[in-house]
Amino acid sequence: MTDPPADAPTAALLDLLAPVLAWSAAARDEGRFDLSTTAGADAMARALTQRWPPGSATVSAIEAALREGVAAGWLCGRGEPDARFGRLAKPTPATSGHSIDVVSLRGAALEHAHPAGEITLAVAASDADDEARFDGHGPGWVVLPAGSRHVPTVTSGRMILLYALPEGAIAWGAA
Repeated sequence: MTDPPADAPTAALLDLLAPVLAWSAAARDEGRFDLSTTAGADAMARALTQRWPPGSATVSAIEAALREGVAAGWLCGRGEPDARFGRLAKPTPATSGHSIDVVSLRGAALEHAHPAGEITLAVAASDADDEARFDGHGPGWVVLPAGSRHVPTVTSGRMILLYALPEGAIAWGAA
């Protein structure tokens, strides 16, 4: 299977994400957060958590859609058993200029850099994965600053990672 179909489940998930993506783009454009620094990225993650906390109606609906999409196979249709992935959307005006990808991950993925930053919603893949951590973070919002680089790693279980990249900017591989 390749990218998800352009149908009702995809459209519904994109509709759920639209206010988050619009807010994120506006916050960056208005300079509310200096995403060139870790402190600015951490401040944005705290603001996202305040606006859309884990357990809120919006985040719960996004989590359910992610779990359903992975289980049904229209999300994360590529890769290996421990690192499944797929593109939800390319950067367009409808996504406020973000590309949106989803990874179902246990262990480590491919090293990459974030020229413009990365906004991730980390979701436990199932109730059995409630102790899972993404780069040391539990379920919720994680924002990585512009210019950062990492090997995404999930420990103590599996997580579904929805990540939005401003302008779709990503650089694969080691420096």
